[in-house]
Amino acid sequence: MARKKTRGRNQVEDMLDTAVTVPSDTARSNPGKRRYAWVRRSIWTNLIVAPFSVVLLLAAIVLLSNAVTGDSEASSASANQTGRTEAESSLRSWLDSNDSIFHGAEISSWDGVTDTESVKATEQDVGYTLMTHQFTIRTSDGTYYHAAVRTAYAASRGVKVLSTPTITPIDASAVSDWDPQEPMDGWRTSGASDSTTSAITSWAKALTTSPNDLKLATRDGDSSHVYSSLTGVTAGEVQVITAASPVTKQGTADTSTVVATVNVELLPADSKGSGDAKTNVQYDVLVRGADTAAPYVTAWGPVGSGTGLSNYQNAVSLDGDVDSESTNQSGASDAGGADQTDQQTASDGGE
Repeated sequence: MARKKTRGRNQVEDMLDTAVTVPSDTARSNPGKRRYAWVRRSIWTNLIVAPFSVVLLLAAIVLLSNAVTGDSEASSASANQTGRTEAESSLRSWLDSNDSIFHGAEISSWDGVTDTESVKATEQDVGYTLMTHQFTIRTSDGTYYHAAVRTAYAASRGVKVLSTPTITPIDASAVSDWDPQEPMDGWRTSGASDSTTSAITSWAKALTTSPNDLKLATRDGDSSHVYSSLTGVTAGEVQVITAASPVTKQGTADTSTVVATVNVELLPADSKGSGDAKTNVQYDVLVRGADTAAPYVTAWGPVGSGTGLSNYQNAVSLDGDVDSESTNQSGASDAGGADQTDQQTASDGGE
């Protein structure tokens, strides 16, 4: 009996019948649509990534700029110092020479360099840098002058001083009728009462007597606080130059607090009479309880520091640290010296 032949299936049809997912007829027949979808995805990706790329680029530029600026500043500072020692030594020798009319003068300061010039290398010589070092000198009679020394520098040759010093007078620092004032925003001129002046005088006497007397004068009740006093001198006449009180939030002056600029006359400790030498020094002082019969000074500093003074800031704790945040501070007008827990600056009394 003859065997019946069966028609074999196409292999592609078998694959399509057994595949889980097959391309649709539309996708197979429209390759342009697939390319459009790819382009659209690329555009959106670029739109999202581009801003981040710009930010990263800008950050890299800033970092590079800072690095270059830092290197430039360091190089400039190094170049300015080049030759300073040699120039100063040359000036010192010139001043100390026996035949110099400036014999005995002192170098007060080095003021930097001017007139810097770079000279290019040639076939006959190396390149080098010229610069003029500026100094201030003080003569034996107290007169100040500018002194300039010209130098040359080459890395392979070192520093060479090219000239003797040039001496020129110092320009006038200010016109005679100029009267600048310290800014006093939030403060009002109040004057100093007799009791305030007396308290300042007592403080000045204590400042030149002993640390214990100074602590008593300030009414500092912190047992860990110690003070330092001036030695070898005694206080003479004390004069209040200016005095001011802080303005409260209500617009009135808090007269319990006074910041005063004072002049203190210092005399030798063994002074015998009016013929002894006298030296005037000035301070800013912070006075508390100024509206009572018993005010007292709680802090002091150089002229101009008054409005920023705080109670007992001159004290040093026993561990050797400057006590900038004392825990026991007096209030603005507590004439009895009652301790407060908060650190107060000069303008806190009227809050």
